[in-house]
Amino acid sequence: MISELKDKISQVFDEKQANVLLEIVALVYEQVLKAMDLTEVKNVIKELAEAQKRTEESLETFKRETTENFNRVWNAIGQLTQRVDQLAEAQKRTEVSLETFKRETTENFNRVWNAIGQLTQRVDQLTQRMDQLTQRVDQLTQRMDQLTQRVDQLTQRMDQLTQRVDQLTQRMDQLAEAQIKTEEQLKELANAQKRVEEVLATLLGRMKTVEERMDWVFHSIGFAVEDKSLRVLPELLKKEGIEVKDKLIRRYYWIGDDYNQINIFGWGKKNGEKILILGEVKMRASKKEVDKFLKIAKEIQKKEGNPQTFLVFVASDFHPKVEEYLQNKGIRYFWSYELD
Repeated sequence: MISELKDKISQVFDEKQANVLLEIVALVYEQVLKAMDLTEVKNVIKELAEAQKRTEESLETFKRETTENFNRVWNAIGQLTQRVDQLAEAQKRTEVSLETFKRETTENFNRVWNAIGQLTQRVDQLTQRMDQLTQRVDQLTQRMDQLTQRVDQLTQRMDQLTQRVDQLTQRMDQLAEAQIKTEEQLKELANAQKRVEEVLATLLGRMKTVEERMDWVFHSIGFAVEDKSLRVLPELLKKEGIEVKDKLIRRYYWIGDDYNQINIFGWGKKNGEKILILGEVKMRASKKEVDKFLKIAKEIQKKEGNPQTFLVFVASDFHPKVEEYLQNKGIRYFWSYELD
């Protein structure tokens, strides 16, 4: 019976819980057996049998005692029945408690296993992290070795630089002495330069005077050539078939926003037709001066009603390229010596 009960309990509960229940059932069963001990009843029956053999007179006493004993037995059975009912109720409460205990135990075990799973995962992560840290430490160790080597190289380099600085310091001292000497020489040069500047100022003053005189000379020569051109050109123009009317003069025209002078201005006739004579006089002719003359001549020609115009250029010197340029522009040019 105990074996069957153990098998049934093991199907529902785990081994530890089944053992606890079996211990409780065994304890209850032992208490029931003690309460239901019929040894005393058996002894009474034996005595009644022997008394019946000895004397029939004691039968009545036997019946009475038997009745009393049966009453005690039935009372005991009633008490045992009540006790069994109480134990049954206790068994139900125990089963409920065991079911609650089983559920709570199962939930606790589930939480424990979940916690173990999380801890296992965390341990794996920590293990992986530890491997990474170990790798990083190895890298840092390698880097530290490289840095140590670099520091040694820098230390050696620093020693070399220190030696170089000492040499430079010595050289700086030498340069400082040379600087002092140089400053003294510069001071002497500054004084000499001051004297030179004073001399140059005097020379510049004289040069300015010379330039003013040279300008006056050139202007004088220029005016002389212009005056001579105004007197001599009428005769030279006759060779060009032009008869100058009245005389040639200098004249100013308002061109743009200022007055501009034309060195040679006059009127004449060629082949019976009226012709405007315009000319320029320069010491040395240049393409720039020729272009300037052409621009002024064009404006004057407009102001005079666009008559037929004869252009003439007089200079003391003509570069071959300027001569070619004048020819291409249709300008008659004369050397100043041709005026003699």
